[in-house]
Amino acid sequence: MFLGIDPGRDKVGWALVDAEGELRLSGIFRVEDAGSFFGAFESGAAERLAPFILEKPFAGMTDFSSAECLMGDGTGKEYLLSLAQSASLGVKLVSERETTLLARKLYWKLHPPRGVWRFVSTGLRVPPRDIDDLAAWAIVLRYCGMQSNEK
Repeated sequence: MFLGIDPGRDKVGWALVDAEGELRLSGIFRVEDAGSFFGAFESGAAERLAPFILEKPFAGMTDFSSAECLMGDGTGKEYLLSLAQSASLGVKLVSERETTLLARKLYWKLHPPRGVWRFVSTGLRVPPRDIDDLAAWAIVLRYCGMQSNEK
């Protein structure tokens, strides 16, 4: 199990991803809520993560205590890195290069377009919400060497 973190100045995306590269849970939190997020994650209690969840393709996810933490090496990482380490998470930094582009593809994989939007090129479609959590998923896929699979 992997915890991907996409740091930013104002908001942070996170994703719990299994060893096969499948998204289990994801969400976005504000930087000022990072301490609460890492505290909830460290507790291992899934219900404490509930306020931070946006995507839950595998509802009922409860065991994430042994997740390896992978953090993007971009803007805002220093503060989050210190919080994650204080929550006893060993963190590995991973390149964030082009993860936003992959995150868009991942969004449309999770939420296939309907109607006429099916015929519009993926590059022209813009997801209707922030996708920082899916960029965190892309960080995990990159680390695991699965990014070309677009899992």
